[in-house]
Amino acid sequence: MISGIILERFIMINYRNVVIKIGSALLSNDNHDVEHFIKNICKQIANAKSKGTKFTIVTSGAISKGQEMLQVQNRPNELEELQALAAIGQQSLMRMYEGEFANHACLTAQILLTHDDMNNPNRFLNAKATITRIISQGVIPIINENDVVATEEIRLGDNDTLAAMVSNLVEADLMIILTNQKGYYDKNPDKFNNAKLIKRCNIKELQDFDISLDDKSKLGTGGFKTKLNAVKMTTSEHTTSIIASGYDTNVVDKILNKKVIGTIFFI
Repeated sequence: MISGIILERFIMINYRNVVIKIGSALLSNDNHDVEHFIKNICKQIANAKSKGTKFTIVTSGAISKGQEMLQVQNRPNELEELQALAAIGQQSLMRMYEGEFANHACLTAQILLTHDDMNNPNRFLNAKATITRIISQGVIPIINENDVVATEEIRLGDNDTLAAMVSNLVEADLMIILTNQKGYYDKNPDKFNNAKLIKRCNIKELQDFDISLDDKSKLGTGGFKTKLNAVKMTTSEHTTSIIASGYDTNVVDKILNKKVIGTIFFI
C-alpha cells in the first residue's frame, strides 16, 4: 500500500517500549505446542529486555485455559460459565509465564483490568502510575482483562482493544499483535485462496469498509476487525503497530531486528 519510506522508517527506529498482545489461539493446545510457544516467546522477550527494551504483555487465554483444565471442548455461551472458566484458568495461565520468565531471571506482575478502568480518568491515571512503576522496577507487567467481573467485556470486548489502550497508557513506540494469521490480507485467507498479505499499510488508508475480516475464532472474543480497530487506535507518528503470526519462529527477535514480517502499520 505504501512506499519504501515506511520501510526506511521501520528500519531506522530503535524500539525500546513494546507492548505485545498474545491471542487465545496461540495459547491453545488444539493448534500447536503451547508450552514450547510460551518458552520461546519468553526467551525472546527476556533476551531483548536484557538489551534495554521494556515490555508489557497483554495476554488472552484464561477462558481457553479453563476449558482445557475442565476438558470443555467448545467455548460456552453462558456468561456465568465463561466467568467461571476465566477464574479457573487465570492462575494456570500466569504460572506458565511466571515459570518461563523465572528461567531467565525475569520477574512478572499480574494486572487485571476492565475497559472501565481504562475509560475512567482516575482509574486510568492510577493504572498508568502503577504499571509505569512496575516497568521502572525491571518487572514485566502481564495484563489480562478481568473477565471474572467484566461482564460486558466478555460479551463484547476483546484484548485487542485492551492492548491498544495499554499501548497508549505506557506510551509504547511499538505494539505487536501476535495471532494465528500471518498479517492483514486483502480478503479473508480462510475463505479465499487468492488472498494476498499486505506487508505495509498506511493507517490513513484503512476505511471502515476495509475492516471486514471479522470472523471470530472458537477460542477468542475478537476477530480481525478488532485487531484493525486496535491498530487504528494506537498507530501514530510515534507508535508503530505490527500484526504477525505467533507461529513464526522467533517472531519477536525478527521484528526487533527489523526483518519485515506480518503487516506493518504506519501513519
